[in-house]
Amino acid sequence: MKKGFTLLEMLVTIVLLTVGIASILKMMSIAIFADTNTENSAIAYYLAQETMEDIKDATSYSNIDSFAASRASLSGDFSDFDREVTVSGTPKQVNVIVYWSVKGEDQSIDLVSLFADYDY
Repeated sequence: MKKGFTLLEMLVTIVLLTVGIASILKMMSIAIFADTNTENSAIAYYLAQETMEDIKDATSYSNIDSFAASRASLSGDFSDFDREVTVSGTPKQVNVIVYWSVKGEDQSIDLVSLFADYDY
């Protein structure tokens, strides 16, 4: 009786290793995508918060309306993001929406605050 592996045993081993390595690579790809999406969500939140802080520092209650802006691309390091600001009602409801694209689909963060005319 000869010692060693048969051709069938070698083929089964190669198939199992290939499936195992392919699964690990797929999981790594998913993890990298999830990390990037989480990073973009955090950046969008901070951009929305920055705009809301600028509005909060407005010189007067009536000046808040001047912050309203339609969807527009940001510049510099944040050129992958768009920002829109809407102001409505009394007290003033301010929505800051930051958009970015993931695989061709828009994602967004919407930050909402109410401003009343008692502290200006």
